[in-house]
Amino acid sequence: MTTTPDIRAGARMNLAEFLDLPVQETRCELIDGVVYMAAFPIPDHQFLAMVLSTQLALQIMETGLGIVYQVAGVVVSDSSALGPDIVVVRSERVGIIGPTVIDGGPPDIVVEVLSSNRHTDLVRKRQLYAAAGVPEYWILDGDANTLTALELGEDGAYRERAALTSAHTLTTPLFPEFSLPLAQVFDHPARIQRQE
Repeated sequence: MTTTPDIRAGARMNLAEFLDLPVQETRCELIDGVVYMAAFPIPDHQFLAMVLSTQLALQIMETGLGIVYQVAGVVVSDSSALGPDIVVVRSERVGIIGPTVIDGGPPDIVVEVLSSNRHTDLVRKRQLYAAAGVPEYWILDGDANTLTALELGEDGAYRERAALTSAHTLTTPLFPEFSLPLAQVFDHPARIQRQE
């Protein structure tokens, strides 16, 4: 008889145990051997992630330059597996994509839309993505309507390449053909922003 493991926030487990868990209804991540669970993202968070991933898919995936995922599992160390809001892998590197998670190397771009646990995205995940060798980490802040594009330096640390608002156009040297005026994301006519 097989038993379902007790999955709860704060549980400690190794990477193999975590990856062997059954599909969860709530979003789970393993950070430094500890399970973290997230509540449902707020609608604005989901909206921003969907609009940005759609634009990435249209310009990158539809042109054969790469693959774009929303919330794909990414193994970043031997004790951490994260679920970035958006993951981009260049077409020549699709071999890193395993049957259940991306575990054969770092994706080319990861995007986190900031939510209630901003510290984790801004500090620990930044450290983990850098240590894993993810070339670009984009942090989208819906409250401030900004997108910060971080680029991995030769020293293995991220440097801010650009801090962008709706007045700017998002580009990346990884996909020179990609160009997105961020007004199409932040000022989208269907966006309903949370009122404080």
